[in-house]
Amino acid sequence: MPQSVTELVSRLKQAVEIHVGEQSLIGEIGSCKAASSGHAYFTVKDAKSQLQCVLYRFQAANCPVRLREGLQVELRGRATVWEGRGSLQFIVSHVKEAGQGSLQQQFEALKAKLASEGLFESSRKKALPAWPRSVGLITSASGAVIEDMRHRLESRAPWMRAYLYPAQVQGKGAEQGLAAAIEQWNDPERYNLPPVDYIILARGGGSLEDLWCFNEEILARAIASSRIPIISAVGHETDFTIADFVADMRAPTPSAAIELSTPDAAQLRGWIDHCEQDIKRKMQRAIETARLRLRLFEQSRLRSPQEAIAPFAQRLDNLEEDISGIMSNRLLLERNRVELMAARISPYSTLQRISASKQQLEQREQWFISQVKHRLVQESSHLDSLRAEIRAASPQNALDRGYALVQNAQGKLLRDSSEIKAGDQVNISLGRGSLNASVSGEGKRALKQ
Repeated sequence: MPQSVTELVSRLKQAVEIHVGEQSLIGEIGSCKAASSGHAYFTVKDAKSQLQCVLYRFQAANCPVRLREGLQVELRGRATVWEGRGSLQFIVSHVKEAGQGSLQQQFEALKAKLASEGLFESSRKKALPAWPRSVGLITSASGAVIEDMRHRLESRAPWMRAYLYPAQVQGKGAEQGLAAAIEQWNDPERYNLPPVDYIILARGGGSLEDLWCFNEEILARAIASSRIPIISAVGHETDFTIADFVADMRAPTPSAAIELSTPDAAQLRGWIDHCEQDIKRKMQRAIETARLRLRLFEQSRLRSPQEAIAPFAQRLDNLEEDISGIMSNRLLLERNRVELMAARISPYSTLQRISASKQQLEQREQWFISQVKHRLVQESSHLDSLRAEIRAASPQNALDRGYALVQNAQGKLLRDSSEIKAGDQVNISLGRGSLNASVSGEGKRALKQ
């Protein structure tokens, strides 16, 4: 008898859930969409097949992975048949990015390799200029990163010139483009690039896969070989890449890279204004002192004080006029001098000092641990020697070789036969066990012999 479609689909669902049931899958996400209900619907595929998947709202809310097309994922769930369409469906209970473990192993292996070559040592890192005039930005030409950096630079150091080298910052081959940008800026005349005082390598946050180009060896060696100081500003504060360890400075964000590498224009203006006021006060005091000296001189003259003072008063007026002009010129010169000094003042980087202190602390910690372990080994060896000496001196060793210990009834150890007499009770300790005995006269004489 024919059966209904619903009956057949129901039997198919039962067969799939019973004979397939819970499974783990690995594949690439194809189409992906989130419904207003909070459920996520997507396909997972490999080279030959694809499968419809659903991640229900209560699972999607706690999913640690942002589902998107092209992402390699590992899924855990159960296979079933959706009765509404009679199609095979995989109900997902757990999602994680595929290959994370492998990427992390590659990261740690390259980090250990470059560290052994000394590429992370603070001694080889170059100092940033205290008063830079230009900066090279290697990042994507679009997005929020370049806009944030531009606005921050305009507010802190508007006199600086910033040059953008647009580069791919994600995906296959991005590390080669970034390395080429660094190499070309180290030879600006050859590649028709403007010279810069330092370079910022920048990118926004992302997953380990998104940031992977900054963990490639070719980029790390390009950074290490650069003659121009480089700041690595990749991802968020919690993201760390190989580029961060090799660069001359690591900034937690691209905006922070601008703050760490530029002087604050507002503070600089305040300092110049303070210098201007200080010079004015000193000039005013000098003029008042000269006037006072003239008045004292005038009072000390006995004849024609007006005639005597007149030349000096005229000279004082001339001096006052000259001083006013000199003060204006001096202020202008001081302003120019501040700008010229910018390129010669070495920076004091708190971040670099903290990094160096941290490395020194870690080295001292490792040395202390090794010393403690070495001391424990020495003390353990010494303890074993003492144990061996104690065992060698133990009376039990003599008893095991056939000797005996003889004690009288009071427990005193007997060393001479004159200490006992016939009829005394003695205890004889042997290698195994002990004996109680009575001393006879003949036995005592035999001992005396």
